[in-house]
Order: sequence, then structure tokens, then C-alpha cells
Amino acid sequence: MKTVAVILAGGVGARLWPRSRERQPKQFLSIIGDSSVEHTLIQQTYDRIRSIFSTGDVFVITNTSMLDLAYKQLPNIPHDNIISEPFGRNTAAAIGLALTVIQPRYDDDVTFAFFPADHVITNTRDFVYAVSLCASMASSMDGIISLGVQPVRPETGFGYIQAEDQTPLVLDTSTDSAYTLRRIASFAEKPDIETAVRLVNAGDFLWNTGIFFARATSLQEAFEEHLPEHAHLFKLLTKHLDKDSYSETLDNIYRQLRSVSIDYGMMEKARNTYVIEGTFDWNDVGSWDAVYQLSQKDTSNNVSEGEVITIDTNDCFVSSQKKLIALVGVDDLVVVESDDAIVICRRGHSQDVKDIIDFMRRRQIHEFL
Repeated sequence: MKTVAVILAGGVGARLWPRSRERQPKQFLSIIGDSSVEHTLIQQTYDRIRSIFSTGDVFVITNTSMLDLAYKQLPNIPHDNIISEPFGRNTAAAIGLALTVIQPRYDDDVTFAFFPADHVITNTRDFVYAVSLCASMASSMDGIISLGVQPVRPETGFGYIQAEDQTPLVLDTSTDSAYTLRRIASFAEKPDIETAVRLVNAGDFLWNTGIFFARATSLQEAFEEHLPEHAHLFKLLTKHLDKDSYSETLDNIYRQLRSVSIDYGMMEKARNTYVIEGTFDWNDVGSWDAVYQLSQKDTSNNVSEGEVITIDTNDCFVSSQKKLIALVGVDDLVVVESDDAIVICRRGHSQDVKDIIDFMRRRQIHEFL
């Protein structure tokens, strides 16, 4: 059975402001390392999966405003495989649109593999093996399979998956770590720090990578049961595929869709959800704290990018693009400069950078978004 990959690339990366902007959000940036050398996050995502999927079976879903960026950064992917949303309506809408547009291109009950475009993953060989295993399992069963990883610290910016402690289905014992398939007992989305500590200490929670797999029929049934309004509206869209009326119809449909994540709208309610634990290193680069965690530090535990001077300063993340930034006698700060803005916050609070975006939208300060 054919498996296709869908890269989800429609987010705006508000927590990585002021670098991540609506016109060029984080998935189209090189967040870790020298931007003149490193690939962007979406290019890294494609590079990781291209050994598993043929180019013609890789799709991207992003906002219309980001289409030119996607074409430019992913030149090997056919333009017809880059699907645009008129505007963002969260992941349930993006996945529903992908299902509606892609499934008719394949004769059989195609299996889907969904990948967020903005993650950092190492141990690529382990990642490729885990993805291949998940895709194989998903194609042979009626269910939705998530890919999780063992948490290495309490993290408030990630989602968690609780795996049932019943006897798992052992899939492979030929590697150092046996891969098992477990039913999902519950999900926990971005907990506070006290809850995150409790989840990590419990021992049966994994970080939710946001990567998941399912046959088209399983996904369609899940939409009809748990997101019937999405299922109904996207069914209307099928009548307009490859017609002049498609764009106008899609725009009207998106205006009617409520914004809901696939985790909250479907995964938390579905009964046939499973998780396989991967052994690769994974990080959702969702905040400047996450970038700090991933970056090389000096002897004072500082991360300095660009023209930066630190004196009697410890445990700080400082990133400059053009200006000299000098810190004296401070600890635990995040300082990030762009062409027209600077953000300064306490380390551990960079998730709250999103509140700046919300404030500017309320005040209609659009030039900095």
C-alpha cells in the first residue's frame, strides 16, 4: 500500500518573534546555527524523509502567503504537491484539506504520514527506521499511530502522550531498543511546570512529536465521528477539485471552519489511537528557550550569536543580526534582535513572547507582525 508524506508548514511561529514573522515564519528560517550555511527547518524536514518517500509522494501544506517561500526552498517538490490554505485554521483544517486534495490522486486506500515542518531531529538513521516502522503498521491496521520520544526534562512547551501499561505488541527486537506498539491512554498539551514534572516522573508519558500515521479511510472515519463539521465542509470541496470554483469555495469553507488542533479535536477523543516510541533525539523549536537548549554554550553557559559582548553574565541567550549587544552583570536572560525589533525576557518565560503578538494584533500594530 502506498504511503505519502505531508509536511505541515502553515504555522506562524509567534513564540520566536522577532525573527519569525508572518511574511517568513520559523519553518522557513535557519533557527539553529549560521543561516548562511544551515538549511532552514522545512528543508531539514524534507531532507530527513526523502530517503523514505519518492519526491512525487511528498506534499506540503502551507498558507497562500507562504507559497513562494515553499517553491523557492523546496525546488524538488512539484508545485502541484504544495497545497495552500487561504489562511490558518489550525492543524485539523490543514489535515482535512490535505486528505481531501491528496486522496483522489491515488487509486487505493493510501496511508498518510504527517510531519511538522519546524522540528530539530538528530539520530537520523533511528528516525528513518521509526518512520518506516510506523508507516508499515499504519497501512495494515485501522487506527492512528503517533510517534513519541522519551522525555529528558520537564518541558512546558511540548505535548505529552500517556501509553497504556498493558502488555505491548512487540514489533522489533533486532535493535538495541525493542520497538513496541501501545494504545494511547491520554494526551496532555503544554502543561504547567508542576504538571510537567509529574508527567516525566510518572514514567509512562512520552513527548508528542506531532508526527502521526493513518490510512485515508481511518482518518476520514475519525473526521466524520469527531469533527463532523470539518468532514461535511471538506466533502463539499471535493465537488470543486480541479475546477475554476475551487479557490472561492475553499475560501468560503475556511471562513466557516472553527480553529481546532488535530490533537484536541480528534486524537484525544478517538479510541483507536496508538503510540510507538522512537529512539532519536527530538526538539520542537517552539521558543527561544528551546533554541538555547539546542545551542552550544560557552564557559559561562551563555549562547552568543552575532556581535555580542557579555561581562559578568551567565546562562543567557543573546542573538544579534546587525547591532552590537552588550550585557553586563545579568543572568538568565533571552535577548534577540532583528532589523526592526528587540525582545528581552527572562529565560523560562520565552513561551510568553506570543503574548507580544497578541498585544500587537489587538492594537493593530501590523508593521511588526
